[in-house]
Parts: sequence; structure tokens; C-alpha cells
Amino acid sequence: MVGGFVGGLAYTLLVMWLPLAQMAEYAQVLSGVEPIALVFVIAMLFGLFPDVDTNSKAQDLFFWLAFPTDIYLIWKGKLQMAAYLGLIAMLPVIGHHRGWTHARWAPWVVPLPILIVPYLYNDRMLPMSVVFYGAAVVGYYSHLLLDGLLTRYIRVRG
Repeated sequence: MVGGFVGGLAYTLLVMWLPLAQMAEYAQVLSGVEPIALVFVIAMLFGLFPDVDTNSKAQDLFFWLAFPTDIYLIWKGKLQMAAYLGLIAMLPVIGHHRGWTHARWAPWVVPLPILIVPYLYNDRMLPMSVVFYGAAVVGYYSHLLLDGLLTRYIRVRG
């Protein structure tokens, strides 16, 4: 949880220097503060994602973030974005804890639909998709990094 928050906050502050509002307007998606808010939410969700495969506080928080975000996207008529979020949210149930969700390749591969699928429907989405993909990768890696540090610390001390 902490890793996703810290990594997500750092990435969000970094991409605030980009012209996100113009990128979103060019892609004809989102408006106002929605793009920057979604960057942070994506980073948080993917920071929690590796532990969604087990009954945990991370799982509870993940779905408490994903569900209202999905409802908001549906309410705003962003049905494709809502569908992608729903699809990605179901992925962890396809394995066991610390299985494929903690693999080294997972932070790059799991978020790929964020990068590829929107581009297939609207080539103007590519700049925003790259930003959202970056948020997912940063959030995911922040979780794995913190897991690795904590696991190593516990093994050394225990």
C-alpha cells in the first residue's frame, strides 16, 4: 500500500509537468483534473495489484478504489475505459499468491492493455496511454520493490 502511494505520488508529481490537459483534449477523453487524478489512481491500483490474489487489506483497498472509479467511468460514458479496468481487476484470480503477479516481467506485461487497446480504437490516445502505462508500471514496481526489501529484511533478521 505504502509503495503504491509513494511511487504513485512521485510519478503524479513528475507528470504534472506534462501538458496532460492538452493531451487528454487531443485524445478526446477526460477533462479538467480527471487525467492527473486517474494517473494517481492507476498508480495506486497497480501498487496494490500484486496482492489482490489473496484475501488481504490490499485486496479490499484495491476493489474499494477500482469499484468507484469504474462507476465514475461508466457514469461519464467512458465505457471502454471502465471495461479495461474491470478486465484488469479480474486478472489476479488466475493464479496463486506470489505467483505470476510477483514475477519480474509482470510490471511490464500486465499493464500492456492500458497502452495497446485504447490505441487500437483511437490513435490519438497514444500519448495519454503512455502516461497511464507509466503510472501502472511505477505503481507495480513500487510494490515489488517494497516487498523485496521487506522480505530481505525479515530473512536477515529472522
